[in-house]
Amino acid sequence: MSRIKYTILSCGYETEELNDGAVIAALLNIHANTHTPSTAAKSSERVEKLQRPTVSAAGSSEIWSCFITRWEEYRDGSKLAGTDVVTQLLECCNEDLRRDLTRTAGGSLANKPEQEILKAIRVLVVRGA
Repeated sequence: MSRIKYTILSCGYETEELNDGAVIAALLNIHANTHTPSTAAKSSERVEKLQRPTVSAAGSSEIWSCFITRWEEYRDGSKLAGTDVVTQLLECCNEDLRRDLTRTAGGSLANKPEQEILKAIRVLVVRGA
């Protein structure tokens, strides 16, 4: 009968006393998996953060359409929810557009619904909207 200690990383794991070398090797291999990151963790590390789209005033309906598509992809891909949706949407606006939005709204837009903010942005982005 043999008892084998797992010596890598000095973790202190030791197999039971067994006669079958193949079983001992299998137990050591199974234990070795506890020292490696999970596949889920590895795959999430490889995924890059989504780049937040940007928008500025005096664009066109084509630019607006492209922005809306990118915004929805960003919002959904980033799993935004609650107040983060509005905060991130406002951060998409360049400084001039953000200032114009705040002035037009008469103050902060942080407590407004996403669709209301999108309408307000569209008016400033698309000429003649």
